[in-house]
Amino acid sequence: MKPKTTLIITALIGLVFSSVMYIAPEFVTSEQFPNAEGQGFADLVTVRYGIASLILALVIITYHLRNIEGRTFQAHVMRGYTLAFSVVCITTLILQILGKISAVPPILGTGIVAILSFISWRGLAKDPD
Repeated sequence: MKPKTTLIITALIGLVFSSVMYIAPEFVTSEQFPNAEGQGFADLVTVRYGIASLILALVIITYHLRNIEGRTFQAHVMRGYTLAFSVVCITTLILQILGKISAVPPILGTGIVAILSFISWRGLAKDPD
């Protein structure tokens, strides 16, 4: 898979997550933390806005990286995306397994990005310039 395609898919997935967190932070919070209530719930909703802005920042950076040139640079970017999204996916998966949060959509989203990034990175490593 070409890095440009991977980065466009990554940006779209991130845009969906960021938009949902901006539009419906209460829904996202109640889905991830069904037992939260009162001030704790309100604080978690506020945190959703911060997380949404961070995701949107990554979306903007990702979208602008889609036109990167040079196989070496592309390989470094794809390796970084593979490692970063793998860490987020594994952390979220562990929190899900431990029952700390309910996070199936983020696990799937970050897992897809990690796999696509890995495929792009390996493709770049196999094909010399």
